[in-house]
Amino acid sequence: MKSPPVLAAAILLAMSAAALAHAPKIGVNGGPQSNAGPYHMELIAKEKSLDVYLRDHGDKSVATAGFAGTAIFVIDGKSERIELKPTGDNRLTGTASVALPKEPAGVVRVTMPGGGSAQGQFK
Repeated sequence: MKSPPVLAAAILLAMSAAALAHAPKIGVNGGPQSNAGPYHMELIAKEKSLDVYLRDHGDKSVATAGFAGTAIFVIDGKSERIELKPTGDNRLTGTASVALPKEPAGVVRVTMPGGGSAQGQFK
């Protein structure tokens, strides 16, 4: 019976395609994007300002009222911690003590109003 291996291959192929299509590397605002639990998290860094946009996996904006967040990046070999607060419909914003690169490397963690959290990694 040859159908089980064919079926298994079809399932693996479908799962691989879904995983690759999960989150585009560039978000709708032009910044790097990462999967973060139930969200797509996009970074926009400009000088010392950092905006983090949240969208669900259906690519719809997520209201960030009541959210909090922290970004931790390595910049010029040093750790930079940025506290994030809601500003706007689906955005959290914070200010760094140093100029940020366009695509900072590190981790962004958000805490949801209900107490859960999500984390996105950026390289």
